[in-house]
Amino acid sequence: MKVSKSIKQSILFSSTTLFLMVFITACNQKKPSPIKSFKILAINDVYRAEGLDKGTLGGLARVRTLRKQLLEEGEQVLFLHAGDFLQPSFSSRVNQGVAMIDVMNRLDGPNQIFDGNMIVTFGNHEFDKSKMKYLLRLQQRIDESEFTWLDSNINWLRDEKFGVIHSSKLQKWLIKDISGIKVGLYSLTTDMAKPAYIASFDNPIEVTKHFVPFLKSQGAQIVIALTHQRLSDDKKILNLEQKYRPDLVFGGHEHYRQLEQINGKWIVKADADALSAAVIDVSLDSDGIINILPVFIELDETTDKDLYLHQEIKNWLQKTSVKYCQKIKQDSNCLKEAYGSTKVKLIAEESEIRRFETNMGNYIADTAKQEFKVCDADISLINSGSIRLNHNIAANSNITRKHLEGMFPYPSNLQLIKINGKILRKMLTHTIDKWTANGHWLLVSGIKYIHNPENQSFSQLRWSDNNQAISDDETFTVIVPKYLIDKHTDHDGYDMIDESMIQDCVKNGSDLKKLLITRIKNTPNGIDPKVDGRICNVLRSNCH
Repeated sequence: MKVSKSIKQSILFSSTTLFLMVFITACNQKKPSPIKSFKILAINDVYRAEGLDKGTLGGLARVRTLRKQLLEEGEQVLFLHAGDFLQPSFSSRVNQGVAMIDVMNRLDGPNQIFDGNMIVTFGNHEFDKSKMKYLLRLQQRIDESEFTWLDSNINWLRDEKFGVIHSSKLQKWLIKDISGIKVGLYSLTTDMAKPAYIASFDNPIEVTKHFVPFLKSQGAQIVIALTHQRLSDDKKILNLEQKYRPDLVFGGHEHYRQLEQINGKWIVKADADALSAAVIDVSLDSDGIINILPVFIELDETTDKDLYLHQEIKNWLQKTSVKYCQKIKQDSNCLKEAYGSTKVKLIAEESEIRRFETNMGNYIADTAKQEFKVCDADISLINSGSIRLNHNIAANSNITRKHLEGMFPYPSNLQLIKINGKILRKMLTHTIDKWTANGHWLLVSGIKYIHNPENQSFSQLRWSDNNQAISDDETFTVIVPKYLIDKHTDHDGYDMIDESMIQDCVKNGSDLKKLLITRIKNTPNGIDPKVDGRICNVLRSNCH
């Protein structure tokens, strides 16, 4: 069928008119603003630049790879570290944190220039060296760094002799323009460490109530709280009135990943030692609404190490080993010295040893109890936060000097105290409180109980040897690390015990690390510790 000329002309006219109408309408309409976006790469609690399990997991060379990959996708990347990196690893004990700062400076590549998109805050372990004389050491590490430190709730003490911590790299707050989005940042650091060079820590709630409205008044479209405190404290700031709530909390301290949403706002924490990193997509839509989407990226063998940074880390490991061995007047390979061996896999990774009964935890607690047998010790209770290896030791392998030095970064002075069943129950109530791999979780020997994490309770507290219930008025002796009763520490929260409870015992002051070394050496065929049900977790076992 032929189309007539008049019809063709009519169709052409109609099509042209429709096109012109659409064109004119489109021109008259306000074009929607494009979505602005950027990414946050965030880590926390990184003590070992090399990672874990002989470098097969985590580590900062893999973080560098991930950062490069995110940048190659075309968006800007804000890099955050939520504290705990200067101490207490074996490496930092030897080189005073110099290596960690140097490696962190290279997370933006080999050029030693200031990294304007890298922001860190202080964790409690930045203050492990707490005497006034160590002010100068911390000052030196800050001076060496090529990134920004936030200290929003820290009030530094000015000392007549040593001065005060100061630097242009230290900021109380920050506003950065990232991909056209104004990002406000402030920080919160737990007050559990009380170094002589800090006058006080401001209350996290009051600091938040000040900085969130203040940063918004300065033009911030999104406010991020970079925190190093307990998850429960992070939740408190998101339960404030809406006008005081930050838009995002990225934190550290717990050592294993946390992802919680409170009142529509995210709390995000990654695994320690960069076993994972948080990658957070932030976008601003045309209506001015901020959208935040966090995910975790596993940093395992499927993620290549950045070759340049990997080599720098290897160089530091070698220098640190040689320096340590020279200090104790041993040959340069002294860290490889085998104290003994293990027939079974020893579980010392923190998400396990800080939440569950493990064979390594049992071996440590049993070793302490065995040593104090001469004083008729009934129980040993060791805070897991004093055990810092954070990886497992393979079955049928050697237990080396490096393992034990990494496991015990602090003096492990043991003391015998007398308590009753009521105080023991208070201690166990605290050990299961905030069950998020906190260091106050106790390794136990001499007792057993059932743990129900779902309702934060324990039951059937009994003696291990005879299965008899422990009554509240029963008295007995308990071995604890001095840290838990020392008036100069926070006791890991165990305020129900103190130095007044110490009993006379020839073994008081015994060093737990030395006890373990001796016991391992005296087991020539290899140690073989087991999990025997002394802490039965209802989520894992059929407890009766």
